[in-house]
Amino acid sequence: MANIENLSAAKSLAGFVQVWQVDPLTGDSLLVVDKQNMILKGGAKLLSRAIGGDPAAKIWGMYIGYNNDTTFIPKDIDVDYSHRFTTYSAPFGYLREPLTFSPNFLSSPGYVDNTVLFSTMITSANKAGGAEFTEDSKIYEVALIATEDVNDPTKDTVFSRTNFNPVQYNASYNFTITWGIRILLP
Repeated sequence: MANIENLSAAKSLAGFVQVWQVDPLTGDSLLVVDKQNMILKGGAKLLSRAIGGDPAAKIWGMYIGYNNDTTFIPKDIDVDYSHRFTTYSAPFGYLREPLTFSPNFLSSPGYVDNTVLFSTMITSANKAGGAEFTEDSKIYEVALIATEDVNDPTKDTVFSRTNFNPVQYNASYNFTITWGIRILLP
């Protein structure tokens, strides 16, 4: 058996999140968030299972965290997923949204298809937990998830997560979240 400690590790497994406000009538878009994300320990588990061929390790959608207060302190984010979305209560809440589009791929110099892009668009939504999602909701965090059962949120595994300065939800726009995961080797 190979000594796992001596195997070459990826030089970089990094991700980014972009949130766009898209006018559904004109198609005009405004980038409102552009941020790096944190890959969680659950992400390492998912990546290992995906490489092993487990279909339940496929990215299914996103959690979108929001708050309905005028001021608030976001929950801490750590690799252990200590503050789970499923524990949110008012004024915090979250959406559980499937991917809107099939994943796309980008290539970095010297690579082919080493970045996968996942996208979810909020056109209308119902809360998955916590406070109601309304025009007053401020989106401040997102998480990329896989699930073993789309009808059972307890089967969800969070791959990565990030938070950012709150963005006021506006139903006049489609909020489009694009999540990229890039792999660069030594």
